[in-house]
Amino acid sequence: MKTIFETFKKSVYGPSFYQGLETTPMAVAVRHYINFALLLSVIMTIALGALLIPQGVTFIKKYAPEMVKSYFPAELSVHIEKGEASVNVPEPYIVPGKDLTQVVLKGQGLENMLVVDTKNDFSIKKFEEYKTFALLTKTEIVTQSDRGQVTVQALRTLPIPATTINQELLLSWIEKVQGSIGYVVLAGVIGTFVAITLGYLMYFIVLFVFALIPLFIAYLKKTTLSYGTAYKMSLYAIVPALALKTLLNMMGVFFVPAYFTLLVFMLIISINMREVEAPTLFENN
Repeated sequence: MKTIFETFKKSVYGPSFYQGLETTPMAVAVRHYINFALLLSVIMTIALGALLIPQGVTFIKKYAPEMVKSYFPAELSVHIEKGEASVNVPEPYIVPGKDLTQVVLKGQGLENMLVVDTKNDFSIKKFEEYKTFALLTKTEIVTQSDRGQVTVQALRTLPIPATTINQELLLSWIEKVQGSIGYVVLAGVIGTFVAITLGYLMYFIVLFVFALIPLFIAYLKKTTLSYGTAYKMSLYAIVPALALKTLLNMMGVFFVPAYFTLLVFMLIISINMREVEAPTLFENN
């Protein structure tokens, strides 16, 4: 662990360290990146778990049953088969927002939580007239985000068999989840860790492009630099950028711009490719 952090410190600022990467085996650079990616994944998983698990458990145990009872009336039954929906109630069937949900919907210019209309084809004009968060048509489920973005999901693309959905079924699902909440939380934690780790490991591919940046800087400085060495430099320089992005995520800044990592990476590469008294990797031609 000590070696990881010593190397991390040098990767933030260490011109001599970067110049010596020409003789560093690629496997060493790859191993350092993987180790740090796993460390960042553990930290991020713990942070998200501490934030979301208590809220998720409270929601499942306390609020989920009440939400089903409020927004999926006992009289409503939706049958889905071969990508088509049918209902047992007069249409359009409207489920308005209630209490706090009504306030949230009103802030988005909406009034209803759900509208069921399997008699008419979907149209944006009709959707806007319903002022609803979700609309179920014969062949689609349509939702609107808090930013006004409309998403249309064809029912035939959903991986579900022929089924009839009603309040009783939904409450039974929730009851099953409540009875195995420990396993659900464990699966969620493992899934989160795997997803985050895969996200970090994807940078192995991204760095094939990022490695062109140190090559370009070397070209401007009229120095010799192989692509392999540029890739090793990138493996080390990307770690501080990802660490900073992870820190910002943990502080609640969950919408860090996509280009943020690139900008930090470019800064680290540029300050570490400066001239030193006895250059070894970036010798002038």
